[in-house]
Amino acid sequence: MKLEKRSGKLKEIRENHRIPGIVYGKGIEPTPVQCPFKDVADAYKTYGKSMTFKTKLGKKTHQVYFKELQVDPLRQNRILHFDLQKISATDTISAEIPVKLLNKDEVESRDLIVELISQTVTTEFPAGSGISSFELDVSGMEGNESLYVSDLDLPEGFKVLVPEDKILVNISYPQEEEEEEELLEEEEDIEVEAIKQKDEDEETPDDSSDEED
Repeated sequence: MKLEKRSGKLKEIRENHRIPGIVYGKGIEPTPVQCPFKDVADAYKTYGKSMTFKTKLGKKTHQVYFKELQVDPLRQNRILHFDLQKISATDTISAEIPVKLLNKDEVESRDLIVELISQTVTTEFPAGSGISSFELDVSGMEGNESLYVSDLDLPEGFKVLVPEDKILVNISYPQEEEEEEELLEEEEDIEVEAIKQKDEDEETPDDSSDEED
């Protein structure tokens, strides 16, 4: 990914199919830059916010990662601005790493619901050791079972910054079954109450005939 020092107004930069950005970090002054839209989109698709890569500015090459990416809220495929942070080999990075589910279709084929509770996990790791996602295999799981942060397979040097008992994935039965069970219980309660009321009515004497003779 090759960067150019930013020149011109933001509107003109975007009209020329370039994205404005900034690069900062150790050993470099915050520098406004610009880059072709395709290069920024391809780099973000490949590295996301959790992997480092090399970029060139002038004659110098820098190891960086995407610290922030701003997109148009109405057009998610339109990138408005990007932040790149330069790092050194001894730095550690804190990033939100996405959680990817494997064999989700196998579980759903058994009429079970697979719910991804947390889409990312905040993780700290050495520079240059980033991964694109954590993979969790849900094959063979049954209803009312869950996977936790502690179930993640962490690469060497990685440290999660959230509680290990935090739920990431939950498997449940379809809501219809639960609603049917609740409805049956309600009907049984109503039937029992109706029988009790009928019995009470039958036991209560009618005193109206004793009045006036």
